[in-house]
Amino acid sequence: MRLSNYARKDSTTGEIVNLMAVDAQRFMDLMMYFHMIWSSPLQIILAVFFLWQTMGPSVLAGVGVMILLIPVNAVMAFITRKLQVKQMRLKDKRIKIINEVLSGIKVIKLYAWERSFLESVSNVRQNELKVLRTISYVNAISAFTWTCAPFMVSLATFATFTLTGHDLTPSKAFVALSLFNILRFPLSMLPMLVSFMVETFVSVQRVTKFLMQDELDVDAVERKERPPFGENEEVITVSSGSFSWEKNDQLILQRVNLHVSNSTLVAIVGQVGSGKSSLLSALLGEMEKENGHVTMRGSVAYAGQQAWIQNATVKDNVLFGKPLDQQRYDRAIQSCALGPDLEILPGGDMTEIGEKVYYL
Repeated sequence: MRLSNYARKDSTTGEIVNLMAVDAQRFMDLMMYFHMIWSSPLQIILAVFFLWQTMGPSVLAGVGVMILLIPVNAVMAFITRKLQVKQMRLKDKRIKIINEVLSGIKVIKLYAWERSFLESVSNVRQNELKVLRTISYVNAISAFTWTCAPFMVSLATFATFTLTGHDLTPSKAFVALSLFNILRFPLSMLPMLVSFMVETFVSVQRVTKFLMQDELDVDAVERKERPPFGENEEVITVSSGSFSWEKNDQLILQRVNLHVSNSTLVAIVGQVGSGKSSLLSALLGEMEKENGHVTMRGSVAYAGQQAWIQNATVKDNVLFGKPLDQQRYDRAIQSCALGPDLEILPGGDMTEIGEKVYYL
């Protein structure tokens, strides 16, 4: 609700839904294994140190195998990151189309556009599935590589130890195998941890981009306390105001001067497209103020042309987060003539309502 008009054009409904449903979940997935970031390297270092004490320089062969696997994992992480970015773009596009379909389902049925919209959704989904399939192949290769890592490390170490003329006694072999088993867990966790970190990094970029978008200028409208009732003072003042929907864009309202006194009733009338709604948006601070000065005294109640309903009960929509004052609540229901409507609803004022909820 704080986004500027330019930022709203750049942020689709599908993208915002994905930020909440997918990208936020990525943070939770990473936090479950976050301490493995330092724990895995520590376990590997300690295991290698004890292996050195047991088998001497032969352990360097196993360490060399682990070092050779690092670039392979880095390449896999780079490829996975690129694929994750592509997948999230396709997912944003798919959810945007589905949201448009659900919003205009009556029009789609009326004009028999089901097949064309189904093809649009299917094409995006097929492209998304191709990317997901590629990501699965990359993850499978990475997991296979790191699953074989403990066996390859132990094989290289034992082979080097015997080829250098040392006797592989049971005491050394079983101790080394125990230490290799200790290595198995951190080495198997590393590819999953790297995958989570790559996915979270992509989500961080997406969330950061959204949070850093332009917001409405809170200082565009100067707000003061309402004067006492009966005093003949101005509550709305606009002096030489010029407003546009986007910063440094074409001016929609120019050289506006408006003065509204306390305890007066003022109506704004005009032809369609003359700027009535734009003027009200400018008073609310939802337009970009290019020039002039705007002052509002007291609180503002605004009922827009497009209804906005929370996915909650009727009572929650009326209260809008405030504590229940029964007398004031009943007065609001009576003033809005909601009594007959509440009698029709199955659960009265506790009926769940929302933008996509209908009762037949």
